Amino acid sequence: MKKYLLLLSLPFFLTSCGYHWEDSDQLSSHYKTVSIPYFKGDEEGLLTDELVKAIGLSSQFTYAKEGELILEGKIVSDQNSNIGWEYDSDPTTGARINRLVPNEGRRELTVRFSLVAARTGKVVYGPIDVSAHVDYDFVNSDSLLDTSFLTPTGGRQSVLFFSLGQLDSMQGAQSSAREPLYQKIATKIVRGIENVNLSQ
Repeated sequence: MKKYLLLLSLPFFLTSCGYHWEDSDQLSSHYKTVSIPYFKGDEEGLLTDELVKAIGLSSQFTYAKEGELILEGKIVSDQNSNIGWEYDSDPTTGARINRLVPNEGRRELTVRFSLVAARTGKVVYGPIDVSAHVDYDFVNSDSLLDTSFLTPTGGRQSVLFFSLGQLDSMQGAQSSAREPLYQKIATKIVRGIENVNLSQ
């Protein structure tokens, strides 16, 4: 009886210590290196750069200029939309106006990618669409009270000059959202390919 209990508990003890049996159907059992050419639509190469960094952090794959796998892809869509609003104010009296102006946005990116075996040119996985989004706040440039204030001498001064980067225009906030968005989608793609099972 003790022998049977020992045999039944052995897999539990081995896996809890970090030992595991490698699944021969996992993508990482067949390929170890990945090359990443520039994604279509990634004019500045920032998304491709984030993908290279994400592969570099992977425990299953390493980046190589001529890898066993080629991660090909393109940006399908990159859209901004308003998701938050506030009431506008009269520029002369400061009284609230019954009109909403946007002050919060969302940038959403969709990427389509495939994994191609470099030796055969055969698509091993994909094409797959992956989406991610980030939210950001901004100062509405159409609202005078949001973008400026009156100095003690009665002159009007821009708020953005004194914001130390904490406030930004809509265009500036959209641009600043790009880096965390690219990092987020690159991480999703790499985590996805780490879990690819070729038998499914």
